[in-house]
Amino acid sequence: MNETSRKTANSYVHILVFFGLFALFRFVLPAPAPITRAGMGVVGLFLGTLYLWIRVDIGWPSLFILGMICFTGVTSPATLLSKTWGNSMVPFLVAAFLLNMVMADTGLSRRFALFFITRKWNRGKPWHLLTMFFLAVLLMGLVSTSSAITVMFMAIAEEIFRMTGYKKGDRLVEAMMIGIFWVAQGAMAFTPISHVLIPMIFEYIANDFGITITYTRYSLAFILAGIGFFIGWMLLLRFIIRPNVEKLATLDIDALKATLKPWSKQEKTILVVYLAVIILWCFPDVIALVPSLRGVASWMSSLGSAAPAMVAVGVLAFIHYDGVPMIDVKDCCRRLPWGNVFMMATVMGMGFVFGLDTVGVSAWITTVATPLMSGLHPNLFVLVVIAFITIMTDFISNTLSASMYAVIIPIALTIPGVNPIVVALLIAAGCNSSFTFPSGCPAASLASGGGWTRVGFQIRYGCMLNTWMILMYYFLAYPLLLKLFPY
Repeated sequence: MNETSRKTANSYVHILVFFGLFALFRFVLPAPAPITRAGMGVVGLFLGTLYLWIRVDIGWPSLFILGMICFTGVTSPATLLSKTWGNSMVPFLVAAFLLNMVMADTGLSRRFALFFITRKWNRGKPWHLLTMFFLAVLLMGLVSTSSAITVMFMAIAEEIFRMTGYKKGDRLVEAMMIGIFWVAQGAMAFTPISHVLIPMIFEYIANDFGITITYTRYSLAFILAGIGFFIGWMLLLRFIIRPNVEKLATLDIDALKATLKPWSKQEKTILVVYLAVIILWCFPDVIALVPSLRGVASWMSSLGSAAPAMVAVGVLAFIHYDGVPMIDVKDCCRRLPWGNVFMMATVMGMGFVFGLDTVGVSAWITTVATPLMSGLHPNLFVLVVIAFITIMTDFISNTLSASMYAVIIPIALTIPGVNPIVVALLIAAGCNSSFTFPSGCPAASLASGGGWTRVGFQIRYGCMLNTWMILMYYFLAYPLLLKLFPY
């Protein structure tokens, strides 16, 4: 059998597994109350889609399951589509991707990175240089996506290796390349800016509890965890991984700085536009401190996450320099990872569907969990949730980890003393923490897939960083969340 025939046969096997799971749950297995017979079909569809996400692709299966759910009758197609493709998180995700592309294409992201790396006090001081290098990664990660940052900083690291004589296989090379991903991915948990899964959890909280979570309050809750994470990474690098950094002392900082071109009009424009978006996202709480501006703050909050980013894309498409738009939407859309967009819409839809009385999954989880969890201490439950979500994200898509909100929150509501808002926000952070395995998220395989870092190296030290991150969430973020979001 040739390769084409084998792929065709495998695709048929995958489809058979999908429909086999659906048929098993829909027609064969008994429906434990309060799950309905149609609800069992939905569970089968979800498990089948989970199989396809892992074995085939995240794109078309995400569209397929939404269409199939419409045939089950648990909700109307119009209602389901309004909760998925009609949700503001879908255009927000698209707009965030486009804005990040423009920052990278104009060179603004690289300029920001080199600003930290080429400071005079780094000259001849390897650990100063490494600290500033990873600080730049962290700060960029607070406002951008890990994949774009990882690609850009890996290219900068390659320049540094060429200038200092480091080669593939050197311990410093391994540590820097995977460290770029670790720090960029870790930073995505600490702010909601361009990190779409966190605002998605905000939407769930607003729908379920009627509470609006602002960007500012969330970021304040996780700032200490972010500082602790960065300190932990630098200590891990210096005292446990212990790479040989002597050659970094020979880096010609002036030569590296000379690779930057003068500020362009495009860079200045995207900087102003993106700063305006960040202000609209993050500053309503600050502006509301001035009594006369509370109306303005309320208006800014009412815009949500999607509207500012969408307007920013339009503004950049309007602005032309030398006949070329700041953002070529057609070109960017060809590069946009649409599979992630499809999956985002589906995950949001599953959270809605599982909560329906016509499905009964959330009610069943509550019924089963109540006797099991009734004697569990609230703090122990929270620690288990943090560890479960963070470790789960090491193996599978962080979008799928975020969907565990629909399972965990009903359980949290059955345990006296547990703050479900805090648990939800810890899920939002934990589903962005992926360090150990190349399968965790798209950027997780860039260093190992490119031959820079051994998979064993990533697993060994990624486990250590993962454990440290869990501790930072529990001991630093959790107490702050309880104070900022009482329930």
